[in-house]
Amino acid sequence: MSPLMNPAKLTALFAAPLFLCLLQGCGTPAVGAPCLPEQIPDNGFDPREAYIESSSVQCETRVCMVYKLEGDPQEGCETTRTATNMKVCPTPAEVERSIYCTCRCDSGSTGFAECECPDGFSCVEVLNKGGPGVRGGYCVRSNSVSKM
Repeated sequence: MSPLMNPAKLTALFAAPLFLCLLQGCGTPAVGAPCLPEQIPDNGFDPREAYIESSSVQCETRVCMVYKLEGDPQEGCETTRTATNMKVCPTPAEVERSIYCTCRCDSGSTGFAECECPDGFSCVEVLNKGGPGVRGGYCVRSNSVSKM
């Protein structure tokens, strides 16, 4: 058998990077990447709430979050006011700051997988209702946590 095909050496070759990753803590790729939820309420989002889309194909993490954004983030939105409601259009900077891919960093005692928040993000309890598959803390931009 060739020394390069030795199973022990091959295992060590592939296991070493994984082991180093576990020891040093790997950040979750794509947390903070832009996304746009498929479902947007008619009058836009409520700035007092956070919204989680847990099956987003736009996100490597499969989770797109809208964190305390007011209005409709869709391009071409026009602010309108009527007697019964008001539709607000956030600025591009507000959209970038509040809508992004994230991951669940604290699932409580549910046993579901968790991620480690990268630099610039904090683990914040976003959902305390819903099923165990979505309830818990998510990585939120640290500069927006103080706006709670």
